[in-house]
Amino acid sequence: KSEVLKQAEKELKFIEDNKITPLFFTEEAFPKRLKECNDAPILLYYQGNADLNTQKIVAIVGTRKISEYGKEITKKFIQELAAQDVLVISGLAYGVDITAHTAALDNGLKTVGVLGHGLNRMYPNQHKPTAKKMIEQGGLLTEFTSQDAFAPHNFPQRNRIVAGMCDACVVIESAKEGGAVITANIANSYNKDVFALPGRVNDKYSSGCNFLIKTYKANLIESGKDLLDAMLWNEGE
Repeated sequence: KSEVLKQAEKELKFIEDNKITPLFFTEEAFPKRLKECNDAPILLYYQGNADLNTQKIVAIVGTRKISEYGKEITKKFIQELAAQDVLVISGLAYGVDITAHTAALDNGLKTVGVLGHGLNRMYPNQHKPTAKKMIEQGGLLTEFTSQDAFAPHNFPQRNRIVAGMCDACVVIESAKEGGAVITANIANSYNKDVFALPGRVNDKYSSGCNFLIKTYKANLIESGKDLLDAMLWNEGE
């Protein structure tokens, strides 16, 4: 048997054993917003129960070094989205990502983590308990197989999926050269609505948000309600 065939069989067994749904580009369940992006993956692996084509999807991104202000604002922000059945997506990293996922779970919202590795591991390991809950109330999504090497460059690569899957991308806190600013720029290139929460001018992890607002790459918002208003998601109330 060729090596490729062996690998494929091994992957297939892993998918079946772990109740993973492979989503091919042409399938109905494949995220349709992602199909509109020119560098979308052809195949995704999904564990979870959230509809990836639900009506309202918001990506919440930001620094791994979240401040107390950032935590507070993320929790309050998501609390204000709770009435609108918004799907919250992020990257399951430290800081803003995990705060957003946890707040979504706490407020009864579904939340999906886009991973920079296969579904055979969890990075960081501390987020395993949250990831387990997310499979029951949202999901985990990746373009990587269980046999793909774990590499740092996978993480910026997964940011395009976070940006491509959402209707609105919100930056909570970020340094000027942070990954969240890159994600916001990708979201802009996909013609997504991009928002940022401003911070104090001398705070390193607000400089990215302030810069995005100053250069007209993000709209300034101060609350979840601002987002709902801007996206016209409050209509019908």
